[in-house]
Amino acid sequence: MGDETIQFASRFSNALNTLAALAGDATHARLLKAHGKGLAGVVRDALDAVQAVHETGTKAVRNWPERRQRVLAQVAALRAALERSGVDAEVRRQAGALVETIEPGSSRR
Repeated sequence: MGDETIQFASRFSNALNTLAALAGDATHARLLKAHGKGLAGVVRDALDAVQAVHETGTKAVRNWPERRQRVLAQVAALRAALERSGVDAEVRRQAGALVETIEPGSSRR
């Protein structure tokens, strides 16, 4: 893998970790402590990374078109909720659901 691919994959992995942490009570508290008022920006950056990956085309992943469509719809809904009310319980719930869609079983991290 080239450096660019590694950076892309690393950004995506970090984004999923952030969104998964956002969904948990204790991990959300740690994120809030670390980022304070900047947490919404961190969530936006994570959504950008997820969106970038899912906007690409591939034939290497089974059911990619359906999965891609589902993930991008969830990203759009999460962005709208974030803009509407900031990082609240609904955004945290949607973040967990998004991560679960991308990585089934990941909610048990």
